[in-house]
Amino acid sequence: MKKLLYFISIAGVLTIASCKKESLQIANPNQPTFQSLTTEAGLTNFSLGLVNRQLGNVTNAGTVNLLAVAMINHSTMGDEWFMPYGNFGVRWTNQVYSVTPPGGAAILNPFGVTQLVSMQGFNSRQAGDRNGFLYEWFWAYNYIAQCNQILAALDNPELTLEGDVATKKALFKAWALWWKGYAYSRLGSIYLAAAIVNEPGKTTGDFVKNTDVIVEANKVLDACAAALTGISANGDYIALFKSITPSYNVPNDVITPDMWKRIISTIKARNLMANKKVSAMTAADWQQVITLTTAGIQQTDKVFRQGYTPDGSNDVVGVFWHPFWLTSSSQEFCFVSERLIQEYKTGDARLARDFYMPPAAQWYPANIRSRGLQFGTRYAPVDIESGGSFATATGASGNIQMAGSWEENALSRAEALIYTSQIEQGLQIVDQVRTAQGAALPAVAGTGLTQAQAIAELRRERRVALYVRGTAFYDARRWGRTAPLSAGGGRTDAVVFLPGSLIGGGADAVRVCTMDYRYVDYFDVPVNELDFNPPSSVSAPVKN
Repeated sequence: MKKLLYFISIAGVLTIASCKKESLQIANPNQPTFQSLTTEAGLTNFSLGLVNRQLGNVTNAGTVNLLAVAMINHSTMGDEWFMPYGNFGVRWTNQVYSVTPPGGAAILNPFGVTQLVSMQGFNSRQAGDRNGFLYEWFWAYNYIAQCNQILAALDNPELTLEGDVATKKALFKAWALWWKGYAYSRLGSIYLAAAIVNEPGKTTGDFVKNTDVIVEANKVLDACAAALTGISANGDYIALFKSITPSYNVPNDVITPDMWKRIISTIKARNLMANKKVSAMTAADWQQVITLTTAGIQQTDKVFRQGYTPDGSNDVVGVFWHPFWLTSSSQEFCFVSERLIQEYKTGDARLARDFYMPPAAQWYPANIRSRGLQFGTRYAPVDIESGGSFATATGASGNIQMAGSWEENALSRAEALIYTSQIEQGLQIVDQVRTAQGAALPAVAGTGLTQAQAIAELRRERRVALYVRGTAFYDARRWGRTAPLSAGGGRTDAVVFLPGSLIGGGADAVRVCTMDYRYVDYFDVPVNELDFNPPSSVSAPVKN
């Protein structure tokens, strides 16, 4: 019975209550009819409602922002955050295999198994919100389904548009192709396999391997760039762009066609780098990264961002589902990792501006709730209202770059330059990013660093400069850090906040430890999908 993707595509609603109530249910915010998409007003509202497809009703959790949970997974697996709670399965998704204190033996996590084994134990519809595999999958296919409907509507001869029809049609098309290509990029970068579904009402059990999904993503992104070619940000373009961008996502920062095409180039560079281990990158690969980033986001470009309304109404955040809320003192749902803090160089003004160490009496205990030694920190983010960058006390300030940024593009280019022995050029970019972010650090270019030293500077800068921008896990994976310690992965220099009982008694304190993450490279396809859309005989593997 191949029903699941079918329901997403046709109805925009995942209502399979006739099968099992435990399945994820997604409510279409617009509930459109095909007739309503023949008018400009209807198509505009439907395109505006695309962002709302981040929301889903998850068993045992209620309405959840699916993309936000996916981003929590990326930040925790990339060890810029940690989350010790069982909600949404994150406790198991970011559970490292072992931590070895100095001079001691390895201490396994409380379950004694790898992350993959833990996550597979909850890969069922009965597990409800604890199934960590489901969130990014359903968010991405919600977006793809709505994008397919927009594209189909544009081919309907009954569609009526006013004003500069060619520009408006091109913008609607670019909007749908962009989010569809971005969704495929995310699917191919986190799942072992996925389905290519490009028509409303169609589904397939022919799952293809993740590398083929990335090929499809780049193909769709190229089509988006083609749609933007030949049009300009005239009055009709600007008005329509603002109309299809939610009010809380900075609609007045209009992304022009040329800016948009540069964003696409940056995401294509990410797709290449995120899905190939550094050890497997060739000179041709690095040259492709240089080519793509040369055409990528510029420092003055506008990019796609996501914010929120102060009261949490009429947005997809609801006074909770945003990185600046999740780690804030008002929520304390996710926590800043000590391994992120250790990446800041001595004297980096960004550390003092954006994070603080409260008095020891206010620290959370190490090994929060006795769920793992990595679950501990002495640091918290400074609220934007107090001059910080990554938290908010009121929900009235801040937004995130949700799909590429100038800093990401610049540092990807810097990495490619360093690996192709253009060390000074790469380090100059590292310095440029630090200056732009107010780090106030001495320059590293011109100091005679070796390639290995330059790579170390580049890696710590990506960790700091790209905090909560969705790249932390991709980087950890491609650098080999999430691989088993026995295979050259892990960290032997990891700063960990340990219970006093492990370090000779007394107060909790930090020590340099060895961490063995043993995270899986790509997730299994969620059983929530496979129960209703079983793989065909020619499918790629859907389970590790």
